[in-house]
Amino acid sequence: MKLKIYIATQADQNFPKNKNYIPLIVGKPDQMIDGGLNDSVGESIASKNKFYCELTGQYWIWKNDHESDIVGLCHYRRFLWVNDIRRRLCKKNFTTINNEVENYLDISNVESILTNYDIILPRPYIFSADNIKSQFVRYHGQTNYDLMIDSLQCLYPNYSDSVKSIFNRRFEYLANLLIVKKNLFDAYSEWLFSILQDVENKIDLSDKKNFRLLGYMAERLLNLYVSHNKLRVKEVPQIFISSANDEEDLYIDFRYFKRRYFGGLLDFRDKIFGKRISKKNI
Repeated sequence: MKLKIYIATQADQNFPKNKNYIPLIVGKPDQMIDGGLNDSVGESIASKNKFYCELTGQYWIWKNDHESDIVGLCHYRRFLWVNDIRRRLCKKNFTTINNEVENYLDISNVESILTNYDIILPRPYIFSADNIKSQFVRYHGQTNYDLMIDSLQCLYPNYSDSVKSIFNRRFEYLANLLIVKKNLFDAYSEWLFSILQDVENKIDLSDKKNFRLLGYMAERLLNLYVSHNKLRVKEVPQIFISSANDEEDLYIDFRYFKRRYFGGLLDFRDKIFGKRISKKNI
């Protein structure tokens, strides 16, 4: 099966050398990098990147990749750790351990995973007090939440009951990272962009508060689509590549793991002491 993992980026980076990772420039029509693609070529919404974020890359994959059997979307800093290397906390220099980094980002077992699962997603973020709805409203406003739900229910009224249960959950898949078979990727993308484009027609695009808004909505809608359609999810950690002192450091992002398995204790702590874990500390 033909597999491509697209890396949404806006600049040249130390990308994995694995041939299955394809850098995809998003929202920068005049920029090209060796071995990479640009989401302004072909059928595209690249000009709307400031509203859709990495989703202009997802749209491009949906409309322009007609060859792959399995596709994925990651970011220039965030990758899904799908291989079987022992999961351990580490921090190593990206540039001096190139071979080891390639091992961490090995995706040779993706095909076997997707024989038993429908989709590969990052481990979910666990809220200490919020649920999916209240967290979105806190950061993006009740009006924007209502616009999203109105568009969803207008286009897909059969999702109404699922909204009530799923958006009350206290965990959420974030960052729009995924690996999935192309036919399911296409079905999800068609559903997702029909909703987002309907919302787009209703919001004030000149308001800077709405920059990135559609990307944030997509994070919530992915959770809805996955759960409503009862997709079998393989949850994996993220590998996060960060820059510090002009060097590339590699470490495993265990924030979601911590919240998932220790969230109950933190909730109990919050109730007893009235404390709250802010998002920036998670």
